Amino acid sequence: MTPAPAPTATPATVSDPCGSIMSVVNRPSFGTGVCTVRTGHADVEIGYANAVTTGSGGGATATYPQVLVRFGTADPRFDVELGAPGAGRTSVGGSLATGASDASIGAKYELGYDALASWGVSGVVTLPTGTGGFTAGRPQYSGSFNWARTLDPEFALSGSLGAGLFAGPDAFGATRSYLAFSPTLALTAALPGGPSQVTAEYAYFSAAGPDLGGKSWFDVIYQRDAGPHVQFDIEYGVSPTSINGQTQHYVGAGLAFMN
Repeated sequence: MTPAPAPTATPATVSDPCGSIMSVVNRPSFGTGVCTVRTGHADVEIGYANAVTTGSGGGATATYPQVLVRFGTADPRFDVELGAPGAGRTSVGGSLATGASDASIGAKYELGYDALASWGVSGVVTLPTGTGGFTAGRPQYSGSFNWARTLDPEFALSGSLGAGLFAGPDAFGATRSYLAFSPTLALTAALPGGPSQVTAEYAYFSAAGPDLGGKSWFDVIYQRDAGPHVQFDIEYGVSPTSINGQTQHYVGAGLAFMN
């Protein structure tokens, strides 16, 4: 979330905080931004990530192109979001495997904003269309309350209060659904010399899988606009949480296009 300009003295002159591509793009954070794609516009986001699992039976997992297509509707505060199946390649477990990830459909609604803050809600349904180890095996449902708060012309806080019914293999390899809460908190700083920003984020999942405990993630994201219609990002994330003697970290990059 790009920090908004300093507030004016007259509330009636508060401008829409969701006009630029920097404010609209969702990727690549764990949290979900408040801003929707406006009426008559569309946004396409793509990316690549390579996650490394350390410890016994570890390996690397690459996922791409992580396509998310978002469409504005007649209501500028409401958009529809489609996640296309992607490709995956992993060596976790000691053998090479490939497959396709699950598709998703979602929506986002901006509830409101003032001179310093904005807030909204979002929801996603993920369908088990993937293959191999890249599908959850069951439908998944998640939703979140999303918010952002400008601190000054350079810094802003944002976050999501999320929860979902997820799915994954249990200790015996059977696919089971489980409930998890997923709050996030991010601090963003606008950088000098152009439309760019850096974000430090913390994300927590109250369950990492069926019968598993919680898991934490820390990530750092750099985003830069290449004009009003294109944005690129690079990121690094790490999870210090050890699950079955394994931890994870990842690197990623992506592009976003908005008309």
